[in-house]
Amino acid sequence: MKSRAAFLLPVCAAVFAGAVLHGSGQLPDRVATHFGGNGAPDGWMDKSSFVPVSMTGGLGMPLLMMGLLYLVRFLPAKFLNVPHAAYWREPGNHRRACGILFSFSLWAASAFLLWQAALFYLIVTANRSVPPHLNTNHVILLTVALLAFTAVWTMALMRHFLKTPE
Repeated sequence: MKSRAAFLLPVCAAVFAGAVLHGSGQLPDRVATHFGGNGAPDGWMDKSSFVPVSMTGGLGMPLLMMGLLYLVRFLPAKFLNVPHAAYWREPGNHRRACGILFSFSLWAASAFLLWQAALFYLIVTANRSVPPHLNTNHVILLTVALLAFTAVWTMALMRHFLKTPE
């Protein structure tokens, strides 16, 4: 599972970076960056600031998530809070549990990168309208998809830790 996730992550990072680089050429100098519930803009940034902030945040959040879940292995085993914790805190199993958490973080990071790429596309599309207007139905659909992925991801992670040889 880790090898597929390790392959998918750089692909998703490239998709995100490509979306930002390609989309940045379609943005006006003054970009509507925040929108109210009705899709009308209520926050603005210069394009020269928005593009690097988007790139940094879009790549930085998945890296932060992966880094935090990687660092779990350096904490004392007593801090590992998963189903069947006593089993997974044993010295031989703790390292494996930390590997599972990190592997799952690669999947979550990949999904977040794709969500960010799609959200950036929606922002570019909104800014191409005069006046700018965000399609809130698409944002809702996109967010529901991310939440559904997160629910499935969480269930898969919990199911993984519920399985023990004992």
